[in-house]
Amino acid sequence: MEQYDAAPSLDQNSSIHIPLRIDILEMERSINEQITGMIYEDNNPDDGDKLALKVEKKDSITLTVSGNDLQYRVPINLWFKYNAGITYVTGTAELAILFRTSFDIHPDWSVSTVTQIEDHQWLRKPKLQVGAINIPVGFIGDIVLNRSRATITASIDRMAKEQLNLRQQVEEAWRRMFDPVLVSPEYNTWLLVNPQVITMTPLQMNVREITAAIMVESKPRLKIGSKPEALSPTPLPPFKYSDVPAGDFVVFLNAEVPYEEAERIAKEQLMGESFSSGGRSVTVENIELYGKGSTLIVNTQLSGSFNGSVYLEGRPYFNWRKNSIDVSDLNFTLETQNFLHKSAGWLLKSNLKRRLQENLDFFLAYNLKELETELQAQLNHFQVSPNIFLQGKLSELQIQNAYLAPESIRVHIGLRGNVMVHVHGLN
Repeated sequence: MEQYDAAPSLDQNSSIHIPLRIDILEMERSINEQITGMIYEDNNPDDGDKLALKVEKKDSITLTVSGNDLQYRVPINLWFKYNAGITYVTGTAELAILFRTSFDIHPDWSVSTVTQIEDHQWLRKPKLQVGAINIPVGFIGDIVLNRSRATITASIDRMAKEQLNLRQQVEEAWRRMFDPVLVSPEYNTWLLVNPQVITMTPLQMNVREITAAIMVESKPRLKIGSKPEALSPTPLPPFKYSDVPAGDFVVFLNAEVPYEEAERIAKEQLMGESFSSGGRSVTVENIELYGKGSTLIVNTQLSGSFNGSVYLEGRPYFNWRKNSIDVSDLNFTLETQNFLHKSAGWLLKSNLKRRLQENLDFFLAYNLKELETELQAQLNHFQVSPNIFLQGKLSELQIQNAYLAPESIRVHIGLRGNVMVHVHGLN
């Protein structure tokens, strides 16, 4: 008779720590690709300020870290035409402007930046092309700074807002964690992350990189078989900083192996196979799996010298030596043994029981090994987007418990490892 014990509780949240690393040199390269050529142009010296001006990027912009802010040094070439009253004079100069950008993350996960001019330095003071008229250098410098400020600071803030679009990226990732992910196509293994909480550590900056860690607490579920339905996503929680230091991820999975999937694999191995003893033989026509309390029942339908069903039973358990689930002491049920002793004792001497034992153990153990291999493969330089990669290592996969449920064999699995997000470019 089919019946099941109450499921053991698994009230453990999984903690996934995802360190984020943004390379300063990559960010510098992206800025140089986006800010090029002419920065500002005004060809009319008679619009009130007596100056026509062209501001053009001279060399590469350099990026450094100052506390929790970013500093940009922007070298520029100047061409100007000055209304000196009695005539117009033209000249050139070279200037370096130093900008500082500060960041702020709001409760809705949006990022705002404020970029300001901090200082400037004449690389080559204005040099006239005609005459010996005295040009007010400070006046020209003020005009250049005022007119370049809006253009360059707007470019930097726009780039930062576009490339550090944290809300869009986090919201999309949050929503996708409610969708089933196929982690093993061969064995139809699906993962549902089911996130509960998401937080982030404060940004840390040094001369090489900007780092932080995103923390996700979840109740993930693993299913082997048909694709599960997506969970209903909950709204993205408000942004808040995490006070927990980043470390290895610890994931507790409730894995499901549906009986129909276990039956399908077992049938592939055993359907049509014949077993003989003492001149008699039977062929396996069908296999059915279900639970009776904490015991797995294997209904094997046979044809040949014996036509009918024989029932075997065994208890799923965690084999810590192999780190797998085995079915221990698979044997004919007492009712089956009593029946066969009277009418088909030769079946008890065949290798039917041994072959069933081998295939049930192989199926469960191999799938868990396949899962470990697939997860490690996913963590090896996994491309999230054209410029963002996951790099990680699965250091431990342990089975914690196994039990029978109405529709599946369920396994509690613990995983430990680490993962890093590398941002190789921001464009």
